[in-house]
Amino acid sequence: MMKKNLENLGDTLRGDKDNIALIDLGNGSSTSYTYAELDACISASAQSMNIKEGTRVGMLGENSSAFFVTFSAILQSGGVAVPMNSKFPNETIAYIIKDAEIESVYVDPGLSGKLPDVPTRHELKLSNRRIQKEYDIVTPTHGQDSMVLYTSGSTGTPKGVLLSHDSQWAMINTLKDVMAGATGIVAAPLYHMNGLLFLCTLLAGGGTVVLMPRFDARLYLQAIHDHRVNVLTGVPTMLSLLLKEEALLNELDLSCVAAISVGSAPLSETLIEQVHNIFPNATITNGYGTTEAGAGMFGRHPEGIPVPSLSLGYAQSHVEVRLVSGTDSSEGVLEVRTPSAMSKYLNLPDKTAEKMNPEGWINTGDILRRDNNGFYYFVGRDDDMFNCGGENIYPGAIERILETDGRIAECCVVPVPDEIKGQKPVAFVVIAVGHTLTEDIVKEIALTNAPAYMHPRAVYFIEVMPLAGTNKIDRKRLVSLATERTATDSH
Repeated sequence: MMKKNLENLGDTLRGDKDNIALIDLGNGSSTSYTYAELDACISASAQSMNIKEGTRVGMLGENSSAFFVTFSAILQSGGVAVPMNSKFPNETIAYIIKDAEIESVYVDPGLSGKLPDVPTRHELKLSNRRIQKEYDIVTPTHGQDSMVLYTSGSTGTPKGVLLSHDSQWAMINTLKDVMAGATGIVAAPLYHMNGLLFLCTLLAGGGTVVLMPRFDARLYLQAIHDHRVNVLTGVPTMLSLLLKEEALLNELDLSCVAAISVGSAPLSETLIEQVHNIFPNATITNGYGTTEAGAGMFGRHPEGIPVPSLSLGYAQSHVEVRLVSGTDSSEGVLEVRTPSAMSKYLNLPDKTAEKMNPEGWINTGDILRRDNNGFYYFVGRDDDMFNCGGENIYPGAIERILETDGRIAECCVVPVPDEIKGQKPVAFVVIAVGHTLTEDIVKEIALTNAPAYMHPRAVYFIEVMPLAGTNKIDRKRLVSLATERTATDSH
């Protein structure tokens, strides 16, 4: 028998051995693994790897059972997993391999061309080798590295976030009881915190994971119906795409969904109402988390006060939070001190010092406000702020105002250059299903509810928000698109 150890992040399987742990929907099929079968696959892979403790091992692939098994086996062996964003340019992947001093990479055959020359490359696949000897999972010391997750790099070279075994278990232990025995669907990439944490938490809670290689609205909805999924996580754009599949929605029974957690961007009241129409039994919550600080810091009120629909929730007892650099203590940049915090940025001591002070407080860069009941609300990103004619504009503030209108499903405000004002706001809008809008109406909504300098000078209607590799709205792409369009409009 293998030695079980709750502290190794590669050892998250906690369900009954005969229960279904994972259903892999890759390659157009459906392959199920019990907890015992998945455990055996991980053990066999770990024994075949011969990884020295502390060695960093790269991973490049789509979501699959082989990806999860390889990830777990690396950690059980005492290695440090470095999952890489397959959407990164080749030169960025080459940078990560050099920065993390990776000597071997496990890669999907279809993505092998994105790799530079590395000493060793292995195919991402399940091991057929049977366990031939007793295998002990490496017991990590406090603070021992488990993985390095690289940031999206949308504003420069990606930074490697070094995460320990115990920091990740701090989150899983907080969240696993809430999802005990649940069936959840994972379509977010496993090289990102959202998908990886959700998967590990479901397994640690003895639940079942329905794993998709990537998000596809029609396949996602069909999988919920077929496998009676009851817990979802995602982003607002994903939900907007589901709403567009009206014909399929009329054919499926989605009453099984009991909980939906949405992160990366706040929900609007319009989207919440529309999502309730297709998932009538679901409780919808705004999630919050960062790669550097983790997740699960906001939740229910200790006195049972209902969490407002647009709120992130009440600060939980296992974390410390504070708002700084604001006009008063009820609004400002969120700083947190939490057991799920990163250890540091890899090879970047100055950036680490900017992000985390010696007392362990992490500056998230997110601007939040707190109401009289202690509930927190997302306002915007500190680094998204721009200046228009001497006035500071936070895009998130305009977005929340516009999204209060029932005709707007999603909105993203970005700056474009302006000869007089320096920069001016423009808005990209996804119209809610069943509604129509004009540019003048959108501008009037902003002018009626906010100072004139905040209103978007141009409005562009799009079918769906573009997403970066981390499933966040790709603001950099929208800035580029807006700059091109405004330049064309001015001629």
